Amino acid sequence: MSSPSLPLTPIVDVTVIVGPPAATPPLYNQGAIISNSAVIPYATRIAQFNGLTAMLIYGFTTSAPEYLAAELYFSQNPQAQYVWIGLQCTTSLKTVIPHSGSAGTGYVVGDQILVIQGGGSLGYVQVATIGGGGVVTGLTVPLQSGGVGGGTGYAVANALNTSGGTGTGLEVDISAVGETPLVAFTNCRLANATWYAGVVLGAATADIEAIAPFVEAAFPATTYYATTSDAAVLSGSSGNLASTLMAAGYKRTAIIYATTQGGSAPNNAYAGTALMGSVMGQNDGLPNSYFTEWGKILVGITPEPLTQAQINVINGNNCNVYAGYVGGYTLVQPGITPSGVYIDQTLNRDILSAAIQYAVMNLLYDSPSIPQTDPGEQQLIHAINGACAAAVVTGYLAPGIYEGSQPIVNLQPGDPMPAGYVAQAYPYSQQSAANKQARQAMPLYVVVNEAGAVQSVVIGIYINP
Repeated sequence: MSSPSLPLTPIVDVTVIVGPPAATPPLYNQGAIISNSAVIPYATRIAQFNGLTAMLIYGFTTSAPEYLAAELYFSQNPQAQYVWIGLQCTTSLKTVIPHSGSAGTGYVVGDQILVIQGGGSLGYVQVATIGGGGVVTGLTVPLQSGGVGGGTGYAVANALNTSGGTGTGLEVDISAVGETPLVAFTNCRLANATWYAGVVLGAATADIEAIAPFVEAAFPATTYYATTSDAAVLSGSSGNLASTLMAAGYKRTAIIYATTQGGSAPNNAYAGTALMGSVMGQNDGLPNSYFTEWGKILVGITPEPLTQAQINVINGNNCNVYAGYVGGYTLVQPGITPSGVYIDQTLNRDILSAAIQYAVMNLLYDSPSIPQTDPGEQQLIHAINGACAAAVVTGYLAPGIYEGSQPIVNLQPGDPMPAGYVAQAYPYSQQSAANKQARQAMPLYVVVNEAGAVQSVVIGIYINP
């Protein structure tokens, strides 16, 4: 009689463990258009669309500024996949002061005060300064939080009732309503930070100068595209918008000089949106997809009728322009930010930073442990190398020479970087007892070599007699 078919488990016990899916970094290819058509509800603040038809279904008309701008955004080649439309509320609280003779008592700095107008307008102000006895002397409007913030549906009015806070008796005057472009941009980021690049339609010079520093420090990383037709930018006058932002060294703002040319080129009012759509459409992350914005066509935008001297002035202040050249060429130039860092560099540095961050976090999350040993250190370096290798595939990184002036761990000035990147760390034998006790890794250092892009060529032709 044959022996029974016994299970192998007592000898070889196999357990299948399925780990959680690895998180993926953001794609940095979605832009936002922010304007004041009251189609997006205040409580929603910002919504995503995959095309113009979806916007029409939502309630936008073909004459709405957001629709016209999105038309240009989606017209670029390759076409962006998504756009976000955000609300700049025109009836939210903007400037609120205590009503003379009714500043209340017993309030403290930081009190949240609900302003009531007509029984239906609800929004908060915050006590900024007080006098003796808790009398309110100054109020601010906080940014949107949970859909409240400055509220909506307000009009200029005096002696309005309030509620909330630690005191009593406060009435307020509303001297101005409506969000500034900066407040609208900020509130749209608070509402949803999936989008990476943004424009605010109709932003004036002062608004652009206010948004740029916010974008520079914003988290998650974001970028801002702006259009200017300021004659001071064209002439290069002292203190013009472009030179001001250049002096500040902002690398997350891109300005394009464009005019409607006496009304004959109305789309040029949205040139910054077209520029943003061009960048977002090209950034698909596929192999060999690395691009520079210089030399690109902006579909729907009319080239500026400028002399080379005028272009030199504009470009000299790190401002972009769309110009026409002999032979029928029309192109963006130079594809730059005020700091002198190119648009593609800011974009790809953000992509690489996020890729490295997510690669290391996924390793830590998926592993039982990463030991504080040199082999454990190599696991971290391997994760970083994987993110850098992906940047080589897109074409952003390429082999080169380390051109720094100081050694970095074992990398010396002049050393070749055949992979396009080098990730290193000092051995754990050099770790302090305190850092080991805190379960910190040894600091990791990543040196990368950007491939760059050719934007001008000098050619010598030698004639053989």
